[in-house]
Amino acid sequence: MAQARRGDDGRYHGDLPCVWCDALLDQKGRRRVRRYCGPWHRTKQYASTVVALVAGLF
Repeated sequence: MAQARRGDDGRYHGDLPCVWCDALLDQKGRRRVRRYCGPWHRTKQYASTVVALVAGLF
């Protein structure tokens, strides 16, 4: 599994997989970790979490 590391300057370098589709995302020296390919995968993850929580109530 790929791994991003935080450098001495506080920026992340390396690759991390997308939480939704496991595509590798190059961090390119960002200050915050990039976790999703784009906004659509973030929305899908949020919706699936909400559905799981609501289904768990019943």
